[in-house]
Amino acid sequence: MAKCKIALLSFAHMHAYSYADVLLQLPDAELVAIADDDPERLAQLRQRYVSVPSFFENYRDLLREVPCDAVIIASENAKHCEMALESFRSGKHVLCEKPLATTLEDAKRMIEASRDANRILMTAFPVRFSPAIVEAKKCIQGGALGKILAIASSNHGSMPGGWFVDPRLSGGGAVMDHTVHVVDVLRWLFECEIAEVYAVYENRLHPEIPCEDVGLLSMRMENGAVVTLDTSWSRCKSYPIWGDVKLEIRGEGGRLSIDCFPQQMHVYDDRRMRHEAFALGDNLDQLMIQEFVNAIVEKREPCVTGTDGLRALEVALAAYRAGKERRPVPLTHD
Repeated sequence: MAKCKIALLSFAHMHAYSYADVLLQLPDAELVAIADDDPERLAQLRQRYVSVPSFFENYRDLLREVPCDAVIIASENAKHCEMALESFRSGKHVLCEKPLATTLEDAKRMIEASRDANRILMTAFPVRFSPAIVEAKKCIQGGALGKILAIASSNHGSMPGGWFVDPRLSGGGAVMDHTVHVVDVLRWLFECEIAEVYAVYENRLHPEIPCEDVGLLSMRMENGAVVTLDTSWSRCKSYPIWGDVKLEIRGEGGRLSIDCFPQQMHVYDDRRMRHEAFALGDNLDQLMIQEFVNAIVEKREPCVTGTDGLRALEVALAAYRAGKERRPVPLTHD
């Protein structure tokens, strides 16, 4: 069977390196081209990924010249929509980094374009594939916890810097960056939507950046459960930018504690500014990209869709509105 040919559009997001490494390992996928508009970064990519046949500074040239089945978009958040629309016009399936877009209008345009082109739009939510989350869903569906009362959750990390702290490119700060992963997990675990959100957020830890670095959301789900979510960039400088998704779920019949990243040993050294991680279990990015490839080959919708990305984005944007207006904001899910 022919391999699924995939290109990577931009390495602006650090997850792109993991995605590239996965594509070079999957037996049924092939990384056929890379595009990046940063000349210095592109030169480094040429040296790092010597087995990749083609490199481009302009992603449009890649789409026009390289025969491939799909692309993975890992650009700055504000560029997702434009790159996805161009990819759909070129007949490509798309796996897009989160958040899906920086506005609801752009997210909806991406979803509509994927339908018009009859191509897949998948949002990069690797936490869905965590074995801990999969087992938690079985436990919840089996009724072991009874009625769900409350969830305390967090998604911490270190301040990423670069374009992540430029709201024009990222769409926001810590709230935009770290809300969407947890919201997607909540929606999947309980199979219901967020009904209302309130948020407080400020710049407390890094006064040199023009966006919030700490945030706390309070949410009410349609099943009646109350949720808190700490999205803060509050970890030490050598800590990973992400990888701290935790949930404490309390039901009438029991309590469930989830750490989505327990299968690694981490060493943080601020003296050398080094973080070292030693993997001991499943690679969530590999599981996610394998699902993308499988959906393409099997001509079906992936288990994570563009609509999932839209729903998570709705909550993040509603959180900003709630913080600005100092009131809870209901979600209508248009």
